[in-house]
Amino acid sequence: MDLLLYAVLTFAPAGSFIAFAKALEWWTREHGATRSGAGSRGSEIKRLAGDLRRLECDYCRIERSDLPRRSARLQSVSLAYDDTLWACCEALDIPWPGRPPFDGVHRLEMEASLAQRGVIW
Repeated sequence: MDLLLYAVLTFAPAGSFIAFAKALEWWTREHGATRSGAGSRGSEIKRLAGDLRRLECDYCRIERSDLPRRSARLQSVSLAYDDTLWACCEALDIPWPGRPPFDGVHRLEMEASLAQRGVIW
């Protein structure tokens, strides 16, 4: 009897977490399918362009400042900018080899490709 109680107390929390995860996955799959479409793609591009604009402003602000650990801050903003550029290219189906971080030449080429597709930030 004690062994059965021990097994139930051991596996019940894990089982409830698994059931909750499956229910959450089902919920997002069912409700996410109704929201997807051409409109959401445009809004995603607008959101990413806004993120690029914000990150570019943050980079310039940090570069002019005398904040402590400025180089680490610049590196983190640069990585976020590269990741957002890559996400923009993915959203517009622009094939791009590799993942961030990018060097200056690749970054400029990506920005030019996005500008050719009409993305302005």
